[in-house]
Amino acid sequence: MATPDQPAPSVQSRPTTQGADSRTIIGKGVVITGEITGTGDVEIRGTVSGSITLKNNVATISKSGVAQASVTAKNVDVSGRVEGDIVAEELVVIRKDSTVAGNVNAPRVSLEDGAHFKGSVDMQSSKRQAAPEPQRKPAPPNAPPSPPRTGSTPQSGPSSQRKPDAASSPKQ
Repeated sequence: MATPDQPAPSVQSRPTTQGADSRTIIGKGVVITGEITGTGDVEIRGTVSGSITLKNNVATISKSGVAQASVTAKNVDVSGRVEGDIVAEELVVIRKDSTVAGNVNAPRVSLEDGAHFKGSVDMQSSKRQAAPEPQRKPAPPNAPPSPPRTGSTPQSGPSSQRKPDAASSPKQ
């Protein structure tokens, strides 16, 4: 998360071999309904309804931009409004005064102070997912209680602090 002392991470794409025209801007008065896919960066200043898929690039929703869509990209930078889920391979930045209503899934997420967000955040990348814990089978009814597992903390109480019996202690 960004703090006032620490600016939000910058979302930038890697240089591409396609030249300067590898960025597409969807203008303020433009409305697109459907699917946007591609190999270049896309900046949305207008309205997009549907889906945006830019696997190896940056999707930017500028202040005037509205995405009523699921957004999938390498990096996503939101300054406008997104109504839908966001999935990023690297980073999602939700800037001050922006609005996101949907779930965010990315290894790194930055939510600036003053941003509006409603949804859930999942920051586990598919490469780093924790192994699921093994499930224990329930004991059958009328079974005796199982012994404590090794490595468990000792229980407090009289039974955990045994004193040697007088009969087993040699007297001198």
